[in-house]
Amino acid sequence: MSDLDVVARADAWKIALSMAEARVPPSGHGLMVVLFGGNIEVFDQWLPGARDAGELIDSAELVEGIPFCSLSDVLDWKTKSNRDKDQRDIELIREYARTN
Repeated sequence: MSDLDVVARADAWKIALSMAEARVPPSGHGLMVVLFGGNIEVFDQWLPGARDAGELIDSAELVEGIPFCSLSDVLDWKTKSNRDKDQRDIELIREYARTN
């Protein structure tokens, strides 16, 4: 993993905008704010074909009090995106699902 992707809305998005200028992400979908030299990328929308950002946030699973997108949602959009860089993640998520 080389970075952390964050989906933000409302006040959280405003805070991200106060930290750096928004730009169009490589997907061309929505806007993103790049923080800490690219280690954190904050998006106002998620990838085309994925659920609405608000739905992703509302259905997030808490892990030690921190909301994360469910693995089933991650698997869904990584599979739909079918990018070379996602293939190993898809494999690992499927393996995890089989054994847990």
